[in-house]
Amino acid sequence: MESVDLYEIKDSELELFRKGSPADLELNFAIFALSMAFSAILALFTSTFTNPTIHTAAIVVAVVGTLFGAYLLIAWWRNRTSVSSACDVIRQRIKEPDVIVKETSISHIVAAIEPVAPTEPSDPQK
Repeated sequence: MESVDLYEIKDSELELFRKGSPADLELNFAIFALSMAFSAILALFTSTFTNPTIHTAAIVVAVVGTLFGAYLLIAWWRNRTSVSSACDVIRQRIKEPDVIVKETSISHIVAAIEPVAPTEPSDPQK
């Protein structure tokens, strides 16, 4: 193992990793409310209601579900924090040390690493 990187993590970030974002609950309820609203709208367009009370209830579910679902969806969009953005914040707390390498030292290193082509042995009798 060449190195170990240590990151400071706050309690709120650790809680985000454990439970997820609090805005995720808003998204779950928004999906539920919008699903109920669209089901009621679909029922209104495809059914004939003999009882006006059921017709009124379907209209109320459609309107309230759409409004409540839209509100929760907007609230989720404004408050969402993803786990990846929390990871980015944590990674930004540690800065890499600045390494200054001189150009001459690189050329010496490159020259030392490059293999030298073998030369033919010189024949003293020639």
